[in-house]
Amino acid sequence: MSSDAEIRWKQFLENYEKALKELNKHKDTVFESNLEKAGYIHYFEIALEFAHKVMLAYLEAKGKPVEDPREAVMELEKLGMVQNKRSWFRAQNRKKLPLYLHKNEKLFDELIHDINDTYLPELAFLWRRLCEMK
Repeated sequence: MSSDAEIRWKQFLENYEKALKELNKHKDTVFESNLEKAGYIHYFEIALEFAHKVMLAYLEAKGKPVEDPREAVMELEKLGMVQNKRSWFRAQNRKKLPLYLHKNEKLFDELIHDINDTYLPELAFLWRRLCEMK
């Protein structure tokens, strides 16, 4: 376990925390326009990307490197750092959904609901567990 790897995952954790805080700041907002909804969804995408980066870096620092976020989720579940791997997999699978928002406005509301009720609690749980490991 190198000190560079430890520094790296902790730096990713700081970025993850910033993205998560921004997402949490707006989770109870009633968005007036599709542009506002799209912005919130984008914050989620950023937080999810940093979650994946910190997962991979954390496991590498702990001597358990994995190749992709899906493997990282499975490994972190074994360590009690992920509550529901299916939620993580669903979030990963839905990353391309925003590309189709312009075709169906109901997708905006569906995705925001999923972010608030399913994905945000998972993101927050991971963040808390990683903070405990610092």
